[in-house]
Amino acid sequence: MNKNNYIHILSIKFLLIIFLALNSACDKEVSRTPVAPPPPEGFIYVNSTPEGYAIYKNGRNTGSFTPDSLTFLEPGQYEITLKKLYWRDTTVVVDVTMDKLAVVDVDFLANPSMYGDLILISVPAGAQVILNDSLLNETTPATLKSLLPGSYNVSFFLENFRSEKLDVIVESGKQNQYSTALRDTSVWVDFQVFNSQIQSSLLKSITVDNTGIIWIGSLDIGLIRFDQIDFTNFNESNSPLPDNKINYLAVDNQNRVWAGTDFGIAVFDGVSWIIYDRDNSGLTSEVINSIDFDETGIAWIGTAAGLVKFDGVNWQVFNDAQSRVWAMGSKLDNSGVVWIGTRENGIVALENNLLTFYPDSIFNYPTARISSVAKDQSGNIWFSHQPASGLRSGVSFWDGNLFSSTFLGTANNNVNHIFTDDENNKWVSTWEGFVWFDAQNSFQIFSSFNSLISSDKVNSSVRDQNGVVWLTTQGGGLNKFKVNNLK
Repeated sequence: MNKNNYIHILSIKFLLIIFLALNSACDKEVSRTPVAPPPPEGFIYVNSTPEGYAIYKNGRNTGSFTPDSLTFLEPGQYEITLKKLYWRDTTVVVDVTMDKLAVVDVDFLANPSMYGDLILISVPAGAQVILNDSLLNETTPATLKSLLPGSYNVSFFLENFRSEKLDVIVESGKQNQYSTALRDTSVWVDFQVFNSQIQSSLLKSITVDNTGIIWIGSLDIGLIRFDQIDFTNFNESNSPLPDNKINYLAVDNQNRVWAGTDFGIAVFDGVSWIIYDRDNSGLTSEVINSIDFDETGIAWIGTAAGLVKFDGVNWQVFNDAQSRVWAMGSKLDNSGVVWIGTRENGIVALENNLLTFYPDSIFNYPTARISSVAKDQSGNIWFSHQPASGLRSGVSFWDGNLFSSTFLGTANNNVNHIFTDDENNKWVSTWEGFVWFDAQNSFQIFSSFNSLISSDKVNSSVRDQNGVVWLTTQGGGLNKFKVNNLK
């Protein structure tokens, strides 16, 4: 045997030995793999009355809620805690064995300490209490005992006061107290976007129709109908209304509502609409500032380009050569003269189709900036005046011979509108409160300092068949003034 053959044989033997050694090692490793023990068989069934409690095991949240089961537990002792918002925690110690089912069943309703109390207070006292829409035989101050923990809605109702609602919480073993102040509505009631269904609190004009429906002109969302239950909004999106800013409202002898806008007139009979603009009428301007109907049903329309007379068929415009009659309001007096208030050129009389100017410099009324015109039961023509440079705002009336003036509030007070009722009261809307002139022309001012009016910025008013005065405000919504309840 030569040397090379001998080395080759040794190499083969060496590889065979390594293979056998490795193969033996693998056999020994596999044979030593332990058998997995069976999973623990401990089991706890957890139930509660009421259901829905979070289940904690030894202080850790299991993520389960009653009723449910905790499985694969090692034998031993476990602390099971049940938790629910506003309820007192309850812990039960359970022994788990391999041959017995462990059960946790907690009746929270049977434990008096789980209940809580409510103390309810209202100012003034004596309000009825409504709990979750159920009227209770309780009046404030009231203590409601042994209530189930949780969230509740409480309403307080007292005649001549606005109902209030509170969200309250009852907690196990606690006595929680809640109180509310009720707003007096015996004289003043406000309707705003946060306390009623009204769609805007920026209101400009108002009128009442022959059936008692209140019609409100807003500055931003169009026309609002209020039947003293529901507010219904008509705007550019859901009606032919030409603009969402309503300057003036009036009702004709057919009980149709006329709405003056910056883009013409909309007439609404409750079902259908008629729109008047420069394209289909005799209007020389679509900026409508006022609408008034005389006893014959003729419409007198104040526009930015004169006073317009409309008898249902024919249109007639009254203006002077200098177009000075930017009419803000008009009223027919007992002698057939139409008195016109203009935006900057004072008071104008229309008689026999002729215009006569009554300048403030001669007749000494407050300013030449007129905002509205009205007639009282004595036949006097009233005007509201806006402030002008160096001149105070106020109101005036013409008795057929001369003007008498009254200045209201500060020099720059905006005097926006005047309305007269059948009892010869004059109601003046200003931005420093609401002014009431009685039949003897004595006046008092209602503001946020001496009344519950929601805003001092009053834009217009009207009185309904029941003697209630309704006011529109700039930001304070609609106000109901039950003047007959004043003491």
